[in-house]
Amino acid sequence: MVITVALLALILRAIPPGELIEALGHASPLLLGLAVIAAFGFAVARAWRYHLLLGRDRAPSARSVLAITLAAWGISQVLPGPSSDAVFVWQTRVRLRTPVAVGIGASLIVRILDGASLLLIALLTASTEGVILPRYVAALATALAVVLVALLTALLWDRPRRWILPRLEALPLAGGLVSRIAPALEELGTGSRTLLLIASTAAARVFTGLQYLALFAAIGHPLSFWQVWFALSVRTLLLAFPIQGIGGLGTTQLWWTAALTLLGLPFDDALAASLAVHILDLAVSLPQGAAGWLALYLGGRRPSVVAVSGSGPAEPEDEPRPRVISGGSSSHRD
Repeated sequence: MVITVALLALILRAIPPGELIEALGHASPLLLGLAVIAAFGFAVARAWRYHLLLGRDRAPSARSVLAITLAAWGISQVLPGPSSDAVFVWQTRVRLRTPVAVGIGASLIVRILDGASLLLIALLTASTEGVILPRYVAALATALAVVLVALLTALLWDRPRRWILPRLEALPLAGGLVSRIAPALEELGTGSRTLLLIASTAAARVFTGLQYLALFAAIGHPLSFWQVWFALSVRTLLLAFPIQGIGGLGTTQLWWTAALTLLGLPFDDALAASLAVHILDLAVSLPQGAAGWLALYLGGRRPSVVAVSGSGPAEPEDEPRPRVISGGSSSHRD
């Protein structure tokens, strides 16, 4: 909160109020509508990816996964840090009876997919748009992309996963967490449709690029799709810093400004555009997140077990208990 107030105060002092109001006032309803559609497409692509990871047994309803995805995405627009992952794990536990370890494993794989794709896009679009990155930054980004792709390979294919996971469990800091979620990673990696996971990640990146292409055009900064993709990738990667502003205010403007100045925009124009785009982004995204929460609470919960001979409702469990069917003098367990 302190960082939000301090940075936002400095940004508002640097931006003439009339310039910000003029940029927001000229936003075309048509472009905003296109941004809403593209943002929803982004959420659908993310939900598709979660559905692929969880499988039909754990997530039989694609509609429920979409509602959870929208709700988690909406929270991430307001609360900094891994709030989106926490909401996803919580809601899949409550609504779909998914074990916490499986939810954490799915979130981990999704984060790695996002990080690898964003790094690759940033490196490729930097070369096509003539952005000159410092050598150490380009080298670090390339090395990190290679590590993430290797980690994905280890998580999504049996043989490398069975070689990597025991070694990760031996690490002093991450070993405890890895040992707890290792069975879940085995389950998520088994039978995962790797090509479909890559396709859903690519679709998410394209849709979010189209969303911000429309938003920048709405405020009078018609960047090319490749420029938007570069700036968006840099901004999203910088959101990995552990300290962020509430609602993204303050810090997100710094990340957008850094990315836009790398594309050659003057600092004052980049700063003004960063705040205007962020305000429109919240206007586009938050209602969809609220719709996800509404759908969750109107849709109810999936029952964890079916009581055949009992009379009371079943208690929530990580795994369903065997059902007991009473008949005559013996009982048979499914």
